[in-house]
Amino acid sequence: MLSGSKRKNRFMTISEGQIKGLIAVCLTLAIIPFFNLFYSLFISYKAPAFTGQLDNSLAIEVVENDQPKGIYFVGPETTSGQLLKTAGIGEFLYPAFKLNDGMKITINSVSGKNDIVVTKIASAERLALGMPLNINQVTEDELLLITGIGQATAEKILDLRSKLGRFRNIEQLMEIKGIKEKKLAEIRKYLYVEKRQK
Repeated sequence: MLSGSKRKNRFMTISEGQIKGLIAVCLTLAIIPFFNLFYSLFISYKAPAFTGQLDNSLAIEVVENDQPKGIYFVGPETTSGQLLKTAGIGEFLYPAFKLNDGMKITINSVSGKNDIVVTKIASAERLALGMPLNINQVTEDELLLITGIGQATAEKILDLRSKLGRFRNIEQLMEIKGIKEKKLAEIRKYLYVEKRQK
């Protein structure tokens, strides 16, 4: 032992407040598993009936007389007639046509003619559904909806598209200053190049 030093008590003193705090922490930790148990017993999540049945399903929006009927997820073999019957529109005068992913079918039955207009689902809805946008048709406003694309980048993308005439592949975006592999990987899931019809 060193001379001149006193031996201190080996026990640490704990105040009453520290003991109460320690008890509160222990009780909280003991109660958490019970909350988890009760939550799993009384609040259970059930997946919708047909979830995962149609991994290659088509998303089709149906609008009747300016009233949205909903977005329907159907198999690729579903006809327009089957979809419209499911949507509660009933019999239809037009022959069935092939459905494409991201299609928006607008029906005006007020006039009694059952006029049909086929367009694409709005860009914001497409992105919310996880559907990419065609880079050769997007507008600046649509590009601004995409995470990671600001005003300057959107303008550069549109300028490059004008210069090229059209994009042949997404990798051409790397010609833009500021878009490297990492940024391209981030925005690739939001954009695609539609194959040209021959």
